[in-house]
Amino acid sequence: MIPWAFVLTCVVVAVSPGPALAVMINQSLRWGRPAGFAAVAGNTTGLVFWAAASVFGLTALIHASEVAFVTLKIVGAAYLCWVGVQALRRSRRTPDLPVPVDTGPPGLLASYRTGLVTNLTNPKAGVLYLALFPQFLIPGEDTLTHTAVLAAAQMSISATWYSLVVLVVGTVREALSRPTVRRRMDQVMGVVLIGLGIRLATAST
Repeated sequence: MIPWAFVLTCVVVAVSPGPALAVMINQSLRWGRPAGFAAVAGNTTGLVFWAAASVFGLTALIHASEVAFVTLKIVGAAYLCWVGVQALRRSRRTPDLPVPVDTGPPGLLASYRTGLVTNLTNPKAGVLYLALFPQFLIPGEDTLTHTAVLAAAQMSISATWYSLVVLVVGTVREALSRPTVRRRMDQVMGVVLIGLGIRLATAST
């Protein structure tokens, strides 16, 4: 049975603002719900990787190695800043004509990749498994099986929350399709993503 304390902790972690949330909103606003859901799938795939890595000790290595942790977070920070700069550049060249709300993305794979890379280059995602999961493992039980159950629960909570975000953003997207509003949203998301990138780069281990 999954402890309620674990579920509540995962909910708090999921709803806390961070790089993943910003990316989901950005993809959904820019390209619509399909792109948002693709980004959610990419983020969840990243969690699968971190869960598997935690079993084999990779997250422990990242947590223990200053070089590995710093390298990963710098790569992640650079990627977030790059996505943010792209949003700011879009805000400068947004046309004065209304933007069709059914404009498709260059490919759902691109949105999936954005969600995946954002998760994989965030060392905090890996450290979460290392710091949180051992507190809820029961001595004497199959560690691998219990870890898999906890990981599945955490992934389900994360995917459910981000899917709800995508649905809400998709609902208001038409109202946000006006050029002036779209420019402001691109500017806000650009600043937020760059800010998150800087915060990630300066985060301590």
